[in-house]
Amino acid sequence: MQASSLSALTDLIDRAERADPALDAALAALAPSVGENIAPLRTALVPLARAQAALVQANIDIDLVADELRRYQKYAMPGKPSLQIVQLRKQQASVKQAALLARQAYAQATHAFLRESGLTAPARRTPTDFTTLWLGKVIAQVAAG
Repeated sequence: MQASSLSALTDLIDRAERADPALDAALAALAPSVGENIAPLRTALVPLARAQAALVQANIDIDLVADELRRYQKYAMPGKPSLQIVQLRKQQASVKQAALLARQAYAQATHAFLRESGLTAPARRTPTDFTTLWLGKVIAQVAAG
């Protein structure tokens, strides 16, 4: 499951909120079952893209805190950890908790999107993987056209 970049997702959200014709053309091409009625698909797309953006940001935060913690633990003296390492471990725990909540919110947004948009995920693919790949295709098609 390769998520799109944060800047691409914010651009997609912006385009969806202002009803960009390039986005509508990409949605019509990727979801021919919807037909000419693109507006419900576009409105259902916004919460899904926001949830994926929150998930991407949470994963970025996890990586940043883990890198900083590794840097400080590398030269730490054995024994009782320093106050800074303890604070970084607390920060890491809270960031991981936020990522779990973001992942759960993304799963809920995925199911709501599939319900509202009329799209169906293939039988051998999880809904979150399907929507992640689908959002990536939308972003690529909007960028190309």
